[in-house]
Amino acid sequence: MKPISKLLVLAAVIVALTVPLAMAQTAPMPSPAPAAPGAPGPADLSAPRTASLPQEKLVEGPVKKVDPVAKTVQVGWFFGFFRTTLEVTDNTSIAVEGMKASLLDIQEGDEVKASYEPRDGKNIAKSIEVTTLPIESK
Repeated sequence: MKPISKLLVLAAVIVALTVPLAMAQTAPMPSPAPAAPGAPGPADLSAPRTASLPQEKLVEGPVKKVDPVAKTVQVGWFFGFFRTTLEVTDNTSIAVEGMKASLLDIQEGDEVKASYEPRDGKNIAKSIEVTTLPIESK
């Protein structure tokens, strides 16, 4: 096989694997509880629905960058080819080795599991849990 053909096949395989993994980053929303018999169903409600609630998403991977000044953490996923930048707020729950921690306790190379909500073009971190520390930190 020629080198160009090999590169095209490799690119197609990467794209084919990336799409399902990117789709898997979205946490499923819980289904609504069934209505009691005789209770009005969704079609019976006269109040119009407004904007839906933001959907919480999950990301897992190594920390690529921590910026305490901007209060952001960049998490890599899909073998580090993609990155998600999370904005840390005062409401973000951070844990390291099961103990409450702060943004300053997160280091580049830490493996994390984080939940976040996309809001106004930003990814607002709800929780960040350091699941594995780099070997040199232990």
